[in-house]
Amino acid sequence: MKLEVRLFSGLICKNEGLPCFGQSEFFLDAQDGITLAGLHALLGLEGLQLVNAVNGVIEKKDHPLADQDRVGIFPPSAGG
Repeated sequence: MKLEVRLFSGLICKNEGLPCFGQSEFFLDAQDGITLAGLHALLGLEGLQLVNAVNGVIEKKDHPLADQDRVGIFPPSAGG
């Protein structure tokens, strides 16, 4: 399945084995049924505190992704 991925605030794909290595905006072919946690691991972002938006809706790490989903991944932020 194909995903549109955008990483924000200095996050980049850290998996040297992927064509998106070093990029923050890319399309990615992923296995069917991958979750946000699986996507984090695939991109080399596991272990980080992250906020995820799927098609504009904030979702938890166990959320399964679907073909053509738009995924935004952000570090947490605070305002003031």
